Amino acid sequence: MSNILLLTEGSVDEQDIFSEAFSRYGINSIPIKKRIIDLDIGQFCESELSTDKLNVFIIQGPRNRIHDFLKFLEDPNISIEKIFGYQYAFFQKIFLVYDVDHNDYKDVEQMYKLFSDESQGLLLLSSPCIEVLADFNKCRGTTKYHRLSEYKSEINNFYHGRTKEFIINNFNEIMLYFLKKNYHDFKEPNIMEHPNLIVNKINNLNERVNFKNKELSYVYYRYFSTVVYVALASALSLTKEINNYEIVKSFFESHLKN
Repeated sequence: MSNILLLTEGSVDEQDIFSEAFSRYGINSIPIKKRIIDLDIGQFCESELSTDKLNVFIIQGPRNRIHDFLKFLEDPNISIEKIFGYQYAFFQKIFLVYDVDHNDYKDVEQMYKLFSDESQGLLLLSSPCIEVLADFNKCRGTTKYHRLSEYKSEINNFYHGRTKEFIINNFNEIMLYFLKKNYHDFKEPNIMEHPNLIVNKINNLNERVNFKNKELSYVYYRYFSTVVYVALASALSLTKEINNYEIVKSFFESHLKN
């Protein structure tokens, strides 16, 4: 039996998306409604665990934004070990799915330094946010937003409030699109390197303009992408070979009609 933790940012919608998607691939998906800091190992119900399937627990993280997460860790009474301590024994792999949002370059880099290894926690970013999954294949140019909610509203309005349903129903096609996009951008056949490469791409292309009055601050988003496909590919042991891009691509292609 193998257990994997998927730590999500934001609302329950993200849990629903990944729970539904992972289940379609034969994975025992277990969404947990409490945040991870409110749990201990004894609260995982053994009856939910599958002995013949991979178990993926999908849990909301300690804070909603990268900046707030980092500030949270500055508390002398808090440490990564206290938050993730038992996971190191219970979970074989840990993934953190977070939005780029309006976070500062340094915050994004610091977050990745803390979570750069799937055995201890691997940060998987979406730029500008998880809604980019529904915005795939749009070939957007530079776009200015004062708040991330402006972008989210734009996407949700386009799908008449059914963004989550669109992502779930087109998950294979979406994953395949971003996998190919990042391979084209990075020229890297080992997709486990993509999380680090997307951090550099985001920080090089997106431009943050900050003012004392936060209402005036904005971001020029120039890079729209995600690496959430890494969690699925790694969970399914598709990344054992160093040059694994073709293996992962073939997997998603084989599921397009399913």
